[in-house]
Amino acid sequence: MSKPDPVAALEIGTSRTVLAVGEPLAPGRVKVLAAEEIPSRGVRKSQIVDIAQVGLSIASVLQRVEEKTGYTIHQANLAVSGPHIRSKLYTAQWQLNGPSVSDEDIAGVYNQSIDAGIDPAERIILDATELNYGLDDVEGIQQPKGMTGRILRLNTLFVHGSAQRIADARQAAEYRAKLAIPDAFFSSSRAASAVLSPEAKRDGALVIDLGGGSTGYTVWADGHLVHANVLGVGGDHVTNDVSLALGLTRAQAEEVKKEAHAMIGESSGSPRIEVLSTTPGFDAVSISRRALDTVVNARLHETFAIIRTELDRENMLHSIHGGVVLTGGVSAQPGISRLAASVFGLPARIGTLVPGVEGLEDVEHPAAYATVAGILLAAQPDPESDSFVKRIFGGFFGK
Repeated sequence: MSKPDPVAALEIGTSRTVLAVGEPLAPGRVKVLAAEEIPSRGVRKSQIVDIAQVGLSIASVLQRVEEKTGYTIHQANLAVSGPHIRSKLYTAQWQLNGPSVSDEDIAGVYNQSIDAGIDPAERIILDATELNYGLDDVEGIQQPKGMTGRILRLNTLFVHGSAQRIADARQAAEYRAKLAIPDAFFSSSRAASAVLSPEAKRDGALVIDLGGGSTGYTVWADGHLVHANVLGVGGDHVTNDVSLALGLTRAQAEEVKKEAHAMIGESSGSPRIEVLSTTPGFDAVSISRRALDTVVNARLHETFAIIRTELDRENMLHSIHGGVVLTGGVSAQPGISRLAASVFGLPARIGTLVPGVEGLEDVEHPAAYATVAGILLAAQPDPESDSFVKRIFGGFFGK
Protein backbone atom coordinates (compact mmCIF):
# COMPACT_ATOMS: atom_id res chain seq x y z
CA MET A 1 0.00 0.00 0.00
CA SER A 2 1.40 3.41 -0.97
CA LYS A 3 1.74 6.17 1.60
CA PRO A 4 -0.82 8.99 1.51
CA ASP A 5 0.31 12.29 0.06
CA PRO A 6 1.74 14.70 2.62
CA VAL A 7 -0.40 17.61 3.82
CA ALA A 8 0.86 21.11 4.64
CA ALA A 9 -0.23 24.02 6.82
CA LEU A 10 0.84 27.66 6.47
CA GLU A 11 0.63 30.29 9.19
CA ILE A 12 1.52 33.88 8.27
CA GLY A 13 1.89 35.63 11.60
CA THR A 14 3.01 39.08 12.62
CA SER A 15 6.17 37.73 14.24
CA ARG A 16 6.85 34.54 12.31
CA THR A 17 5.88 32.58 9.23
CA VAL A 18 5.45 28.85 9.86
CA LEU A 19 5.09 25.99 7.39
CA ALA A 20 4.46 22.46 8.60
CA VAL A 21 4.21 19.25 6.59
CA GLY A 22 2.65 16.07 7.89
CA GLU A 23 1.87 12.54 6.87
CA PRO A 24 -1.73 11.47 7.60
CA LEU A 25 -1.70 8.20 9.55
CA ALA A 26 -5.40 7.61 10.29
CA PRO A 27 -8.48 9.63 11.22
CA GLY A 28 -7.41 11.91 14.06
CA ARG A 29 -3.69 11.09 13.67
CA VAL A 30 -0.85 12.80 11.80
CA LYS A 31 2.94 12.59 11.87
CA VAL A 32 4.60 16.00 11.50
CA LEU A 33 7.58 15.55 9.19
CA ALA A 34 8.81 19.15 9.45
CA ALA A 35 7.75 22.42 11.05
CA GLU A 36 9.96 25.33 10.03
CA GLU A 37 9.65 29.03 10.80
CA ILE A 38 11.34 32.31 9.98
CA PRO A 39 10.70 35.89 11.16
CA SER A 40 7.86 37.42 9.19
CA ARG A 41 8.32 40.34 6.85
CA GLY A 42 5.56 42.50 5.40
CA VAL A 43 3.03 41.78 8.19
CA ARG A 44 1.83 44.30 10.75
CA LYS A 45 -0.79 43.65 13.44
CA SER A 46 -1.81 40.37 11.78
CA GLN A 47 -2.38 42.14 8.46
CA ILE A 48 -0.34 41.81 5.27
CA VAL A 49 1.05 45.20 4.27
CA ASP A 50 3.60 44.04 1.66
CA ILE A 51 2.65 41.01 -0.46
CA ALA A 52 6.09 40.80 -2.06
CA GLN A 53 7.87 40.63 1.32
CA VAL A 54 5.43 38.05 2.64
CA GLY A 55 5.89 36.04 -0.54
CA LEU A 56 9.64 35.98 -0.03
CA SER A 57 9.17 34.77 3.55
CA ILE A 58 6.89 31.95 2.40
CA ALA A 59 9.32 30.94 -0.35
CA SER A 60 12.17 30.86 2.15
CA VAL A 61 10.40 28.68 4.71
CA LEU A 62 9.07 26.44 1.92
CA GLN A 63 12.61 25.81 0.73
CA ARG A 64 13.62 24.76 4.24
CA VAL A 65 10.74 22.33 4.52
CA GLU A 66 11.35 20.79 1.12
CA GLU A 67 15.05 20.34 1.88
CA LYS A 68 14.25 18.69 5.21
CA THR A 69 11.52 16.33 3.97
CA GLY A 70 12.55 15.66 0.39
CA TYR A 71 9.01 16.43 -0.74
CA THR A 72 7.99 19.06 -3.27
CA ILE A 73 5.11 20.96 -1.70
CA HIS A 74 2.56 22.42 -4.11
CA GLN A 75 -0.21 23.46 -1.73
CA ALA A 76 -0.87 24.25 1.91
CA ASN A 77 -3.97 25.00 3.94
CA LEU A 78 -3.95 28.46 5.46
CA ALA A 79 -4.32 29.56 9.08
CA VAL A 80 -6.28 32.80 9.34
CA SER A 81 -6.31 35.13 12.33
CA GLY A 82 -6.47 38.84 13.09
CA PRO A 83 -9.10 41.29 14.34
CA HIS A 84 -11.05 41.01 11.07
CA ILE A 85 -12.35 37.65 12.34
CA ARG A 86 -15.98 37.63 13.48
CA SER A 87 -18.37 35.00 14.81
CA LYS A 88 -22.12 34.80 14.27
CA LEU A 89 -24.78 32.60 15.80
CA TYR A 90 -27.32 31.81 13.09
CA THR A 91 -30.65 30.02 13.36
CA ALA A 92 -32.12 28.43 10.22
CA GLN A 93 -35.79 27.40 10.05
CA TRP A 94 -37.53 24.71 8.04
CA GLN A 95 -41.18 23.67 7.85
CA LEU A 96 -41.52 19.89 8.12
CA ASN A 97 -42.80 17.96 5.13
CA GLY A 98 -44.74 15.57 7.36
CA PRO A 99 -45.78 15.06 10.96
CA SER A 100 -42.27 14.07 12.14
CA VAL A 101 -38.68 15.02 11.30
CA SER A 102 -37.21 13.04 8.39
CA ASP A 103 -33.75 12.92 6.83
CA GLU A 104 -35.07 15.21 4.12
CA ASP A 105 -36.12 17.77 6.71
CA ILE A 106 -32.67 17.69 8.32
CA ALA A 107 -31.07 18.16 4.90
CA GLY A 108 -33.47 21.03 4.24
CA VAL A 109 -32.56 22.94 7.38
CA TYR A 110 -28.86 22.35 6.60
CA ASN A 111 -29.35 23.94 3.20
CA GLN A 112 -31.04 26.91 4.84
CA SER A 113 -27.87 27.37 6.93
CA ILE A 114 -25.44 27.53 4.02
CA ASP A 115 -25.00 31.27 3.58
CA ALA A 116 -25.96 32.36 7.12
CA GLY A 117 -26.67 35.78 5.65
CA ILE A 118 -22.94 36.30 5.04
CA ASP A 119 -21.92 37.90 1.73
CA PRO A 120 -19.24 35.62 0.18
CA ALA A 121 -17.84 38.57 -1.78
CA GLU A 122 -16.87 40.24 1.48
CA ARG A 123 -16.55 37.46 4.05
CA ILE A 124 -15.21 33.90 3.95
CA ILE A 125 -16.63 31.29 6.34
CA LEU A 126 -13.69 29.67 8.13
CA ASP A 127 -15.46 27.46 10.63
CA ALA A 128 -19.00 26.35 11.38
CA THR A 129 -20.25 24.35 14.32
CA GLU A 130 -23.67 22.77 14.49
CA LEU A 131 -24.73 23.42 18.09
CA ASN A 132 -28.23 21.96 18.41
CA TYR A 133 -31.74 21.90 17.02
CA GLY A 134 -35.03 23.37 18.07
CA LEU A 135 -38.45 21.98 17.23
CA ASP A 136 -41.46 24.23 17.81
CA ASP A 137 -41.11 25.29 21.47
CA VAL A 138 -38.41 22.73 22.40
CA GLU A 139 -34.74 23.79 22.36
CA GLY A 140 -31.42 22.01 22.84
CA ILE A 141 -32.25 18.93 20.78
CA GLN A 142 -29.22 16.92 19.68
CA GLN A 143 -30.91 14.53 17.23
CA PRO A 144 -34.38 15.53 15.99
CA LYS A 145 -35.07 12.66 13.58
CA GLY A 146 -38.44 11.04 14.28
CA MET A 147 -39.65 13.80 16.62
CA THR A 148 -43.02 15.34 15.89
CA GLY A 149 -43.58 19.01 15.22
CA ARG A 150 -44.01 21.66 12.55
CA ILE A 151 -40.96 23.98 12.48
CA LEU A 152 -37.39 22.64 12.72
CA ARG A 153 -34.56 24.99 13.65
CA LEU A 154 -30.78 24.53 13.43
CA ASN A 155 -28.49 26.71 15.56
CA THR A 156 -25.02 27.12 14.08
CA LEU A 157 -21.98 29.16 15.10
CA PHE A 158 -20.15 30.58 12.08
CA VAL A 159 -16.65 32.07 12.19
CA HIS A 160 -15.81 34.26 9.20
CA GLY A 161 -13.02 36.54 8.03
CA SER A 162 -12.39 39.28 5.50
CA ALA A 163 -12.34 37.94 1.95
CA GLN A 164 -9.85 40.67 1.03
CA ARG A 165 -7.40 39.76 3.82
CA ILE A 166 -7.59 36.08 2.93
CA ALA A 167 -7.14 36.81 -0.77
CA ASP A 168 -4.00 38.82 0.06
CA ALA A 169 -2.57 35.80 1.90
CA ARG A 170 -3.40 33.55 -1.02
CA GLN A 171 -1.74 35.97 -3.43
CA ALA A 172 1.38 36.15 -1.25
CA ALA A 173 1.66 32.35 -1.17
CA GLU A 174 1.45 32.18 -4.94
CA TYR A 175 3.79 35.16 -5.51
CA ARG A 176 7.20 33.46 -5.26
CA ALA A 177 6.55 30.10 -3.68
CA LYS A 178 3.88 29.11 -6.23
CA LEU A 179 2.05 27.60 -3.26
CA ALA A 180 -1.66 27.04 -3.83
CA ILE A 181 -4.09 27.58 -0.92
CA PRO A 182 -6.96 25.07 -1.30
CA ASP A 183 -8.56 25.79 2.07
CA ALA A 184 -8.46 28.19 5.02
CA PHE A 185 -9.17 27.70 8.71
CA PHE A 186 -9.67 29.87 11.77
CA SER A 187 -6.32 29.70 13.58
CA SER A 188 -7.69 29.59 17.11
CA SER A 189 -10.20 26.79 16.58
CA ARG A 190 -7.49 24.70 14.88
CA ALA A 191 -5.10 25.39 17.77
CA ALA A 192 -7.79 24.20 20.17
CA SER A 193 -8.31 21.00 18.18
CA ALA A 194 -4.61 20.21 18.65
CA VAL A 195 -4.61 20.61 22.45
CA LEU A 196 -8.10 19.59 23.60
CA SER A 197 -9.29 16.02 23.95
CA PRO A 198 -12.94 15.20 23.18
CA GLU A 199 -13.47 14.95 26.95
CA ALA A 200 -12.05 18.45 27.49
CA LYS A 201 -14.38 19.85 24.84
CA ARG A 202 -17.34 18.22 26.55
CA ASP A 203 -16.30 19.41 30.02
CA GLY A 204 -15.83 22.98 28.81
CA ALA A 205 -12.61 24.86 28.11
CA LEU A 206 -11.31 28.28 27.16
CA VAL A 207 -8.39 28.19 24.71
CA ILE A 208 -6.43 31.42 24.30
CA ASP A 209 -4.10 31.50 21.29
CA LEU A 210 -1.49 34.20 21.95
CA GLY A 211 0.16 35.40 18.75
CA GLY A 212 2.45 38.26 17.85
CA GLY A 213 -0.15 40.65 16.42
CA SER A 214 -3.42 39.31 17.80
CA THR A 215 -4.92 37.02 20.43
CA GLY A 216 -7.67 34.63 19.42
CA TYR A 217 -9.81 32.70 21.85
CA THR A 218 -12.43 29.99 21.69
CA VAL A 219 -14.86 28.56 24.22
CA TRP A 220 -15.86 24.90 24.06
CA ALA A 221 -18.81 23.29 25.86
CA ASP A 222 -20.76 20.06 25.38
CA GLY A 223 -18.24 19.06 22.72
CA HIS A 224 -18.83 22.13 20.55
CA LEU A 225 -17.24 25.46 19.74
CA VAL A 226 -19.71 27.89 21.32
CA HIS A 227 -17.88 31.24 21.20
CA ALA A 228 -14.95 32.76 19.30
CA ASN A 229 -13.29 36.15 18.99
CA VAL A 230 -9.95 37.82 18.21
CA LEU A 231 -8.34 40.80 19.91
CA GLY A 232 -5.93 43.03 18.00
CA VAL A 233 -3.34 42.69 20.78
CA GLY A 234 -0.42 40.28 20.94
CA GLY A 235 3.22 39.73 21.76
CA ASP A 236 4.38 42.63 19.61
CA HIS A 237 2.44 44.98 21.87
CA VAL A 238 4.32 43.58 24.88
CA THR A 239 7.58 44.25 23.05
CA ASN A 240 6.50 47.80 22.26
CA ASP A 241 5.54 48.43 25.88
CA VAL A 242 8.92 47.18 27.11
CA SER A 243 10.72 49.35 24.55
CA LEU A 244 8.86 52.53 25.48
CA ALA A 245 8.81 52.02 29.25
CA LEU A 246 12.45 51.01 29.65
CA GLY A 247 14.07 53.05 26.89
CA LEU A 248 15.21 50.09 24.80
CA THR A 249 15.29 49.47 21.08
CA ARG A 250 12.68 47.07 19.76
CA ALA A 251 15.39 44.47 19.16
CA GLN A 252 16.56 44.78 22.77
CA ALA A 253 13.00 44.70 24.07
CA GLU A 254 12.16 41.60 22.04
CA GLU A 255 15.15 39.78 23.48
CA VAL A 256 14.86 40.87 27.10
CA LYS A 257 11.10 40.25 27.45
CA LYS A 258 11.87 36.50 27.32
CA GLU A 259 13.44 36.90 30.77
CA ALA A 260 10.38 38.60 32.24
CA HIS A 261 7.99 36.81 34.57
CA ALA A 262 4.29 37.41 34.05
CA MET A 263 3.76 37.44 37.83
CA ILE A 264 5.39 40.46 39.45
CA GLY A 265 7.95 39.57 42.11
CA GLU A 266 8.31 35.92 41.11
CA SER A 267 11.37 36.23 38.86
CA SER A 268 14.52 34.47 39.93
CA GLY A 269 18.03 35.87 39.46
CA SER A 270 19.65 39.19 40.13
CA PRO A 271 17.45 42.29 40.58
CA ARG A 272 18.95 43.93 37.48
CA ILE A 273 19.43 42.69 33.92
CA GLU A 274 22.23 43.78 31.60
CA VAL A 275 20.92 44.41 28.10
CA LEU A 276 23.51 44.39 25.34
CA SER A 277 23.39 47.09 22.70
CA THR A 278 22.24 46.11 19.24
CA THR A 279 24.35 48.94 17.77
CA PRO A 280 28.13 48.56 17.60
CA GLY A 281 30.00 51.07 19.76
CA PHE A 282 27.25 51.57 22.33
CA ASP A 283 27.50 50.26 25.88
CA ALA A 284 25.12 47.77 27.47
CA VAL A 285 22.38 49.16 29.69
CA SER A 286 21.07 47.88 33.00
CA ILE A 287 17.35 47.62 33.75
CA SER A 288 15.33 46.62 36.78
CA ARG A 289 14.00 43.08 36.61
CA ARG A 290 10.95 44.08 38.64
CA ALA A 291 10.23 46.97 36.28
CA LEU A 292 10.44 44.58 33.32
CA ASP A 293 8.08 42.14 35.01
CA THR A 294 5.67 44.97 35.81
CA VAL A 295 5.47 46.11 32.18
CA VAL A 296 4.93 42.59 30.84
CA ASN A 297 2.40 41.77 33.54
CA ALA A 298 0.37 44.90 32.84
CA ARG A 299 -0.16 44.14 29.14
CA LEU A 300 -0.87 40.41 29.59
CA HIS A 301 -3.18 41.06 32.55
CA GLU A 302 -5.11 43.62 30.49
CA THR A 303 -5.47 41.15 27.60
CA PHE A 304 -6.82 38.42 29.86
CA ALA A 305 -9.11 40.89 31.64
CA ILE A 306 -10.68 41.98 28.33
CA ILE A 307 -11.42 38.34 27.50
CA ARG A 308 -12.86 37.70 30.95
CA THR A 309 -15.11 40.75 30.71
CA GLU A 310 -16.53 39.51 27.40
CA LEU A 311 -17.12 36.00 28.73
CA ASP A 312 -18.79 37.44 31.84
CA ARG A 313 -21.05 39.49 29.59
CA GLU A 314 -21.90 36.39 27.53
CA ASN A 315 -22.47 34.34 30.74
CA MET A 316 -19.98 31.69 29.63
CA LEU A 317 -17.50 31.36 32.48
CA HIS A 318 -19.81 28.97 34.33
CA SER A 319 -19.47 26.41 31.50
CA ILE A 320 -15.64 26.32 31.52
CA HIS A 321 -15.18 23.41 33.92
CA GLY A 322 -11.94 22.22 32.27
CA GLY A 323 -10.11 25.52 32.77
CA VAL A 324 -7.97 27.71 30.54
CA VAL A 325 -5.49 26.38 27.97
CA LEU A 326 -2.84 28.66 26.45
CA THR A 327 -1.29 28.21 22.99
CA GLY A 328 0.76 30.32 20.57
CA GLY A 329 4.25 31.75 20.80
CA VAL A 330 3.49 34.12 23.69
CA SER A 331 2.38 31.18 25.85
CA ALA A 332 6.09 30.50 26.40
CA GLN A 333 6.29 33.57 28.66
CA PRO A 334 7.34 32.43 32.16
CA GLY A 335 4.50 32.57 34.66
CA ILE A 336 1.77 33.21 32.10
CA SER A 337 -0.40 30.26 33.12
CA ARG A 338 -0.38 31.46 36.74
CA LEU A 339 -1.41 34.92 35.59
CA ALA A 340 -4.27 33.45 33.55
CA ALA A 341 -5.42 31.40 36.53
CA SER A 342 -5.48 34.49 38.73
CA VAL A 343 -7.46 36.58 36.22
CA PHE A 344 -10.06 33.95 35.31
CA GLY A 345 -10.29 32.24 38.69
CA LEU A 346 -9.90 28.91 36.89
CA PRO A 347 -7.15 26.31 36.52
CA ALA A 348 -4.83 27.27 33.64
CA ARG A 349 -2.09 25.44 31.80
CA ILE A 350 0.08 25.59 28.70
CA GLY A 351 -1.40 23.46 25.93
CA THR A 352 0.08 20.05 25.22
CA LEU A 353 -0.54 18.44 21.85
CA VAL A 354 -3.08 15.62 21.73
CA PRO A 355 -1.70 12.08 21.24
CA GLY A 356 -2.85 12.12 17.62
CA VAL A 357 -0.07 14.59 16.75
CA GLU A 358 3.29 12.87 16.38
CA GLY A 359 6.69 14.25 15.45
CA LEU A 360 6.86 17.39 17.62
CA GLU A 361 7.96 15.69 20.84
CA ASP A 362 11.42 17.29 20.75
CA VAL A 363 10.22 20.83 20.01
CA GLU A 364 11.05 23.21 22.88
CA HIS A 365 7.55 24.76 23.05
CA PRO A 366 4.99 22.60 21.18
CA ALA A 367 2.10 24.95 22.06
CA ALA A 368 3.59 27.45 19.60
CA TYR A 369 2.81 24.97 16.80
CA ALA A 370 -0.72 24.12 17.89
CA THR A 371 -2.36 25.97 14.99
CA VAL A 372 -0.43 24.25 12.20
CA ALA A 373 -0.73 20.91 14.01
CA GLY A 374 -4.49 21.38 14.17
CA ILE A 375 -4.68 22.16 10.46
CA LEU A 376 -2.69 19.03 9.66
CA LEU A 377 -5.10 17.02 11.81
CA ALA A 378 -8.00 18.47 9.82
CA ALA A 379 -6.70 16.62 6.76
CA GLN A 380 -7.70 13.42 8.57
CA PRO A 381 -10.65 14.56 10.72
CA ASP A 382 -11.22 12.98 14.10
CA PRO A 383 -14.52 11.06 13.96
CA GLU A 384 -15.56 12.74 17.23
CA SER A 385 -14.86 16.25 15.96
CA ASP A 386 -17.39 18.45 14.22
CA SER A 387 -17.14 18.26 10.43
CA PHE A 388 -20.19 20.39 9.68
CA VAL A 389 -18.22 23.12 7.91
CA LYS A 390 -16.82 20.64 5.39
CA ARG A 391 -20.14 18.85 4.89
CA ILE A 392 -21.87 22.08 4.02
CA PHE A 393 -19.29 24.30 2.43
CA GLY A 394 -16.79 21.93 0.82
CA GLY A 395 -13.42 23.47 -0.01
CA PHE A 396 -12.14 27.00 0.09
CA PHE A 397 -12.38 29.50 -2.77
CA GLY A 398 -15.33 27.71 -4.34
CA LYS A 399 -13.80 24.29 -4.73
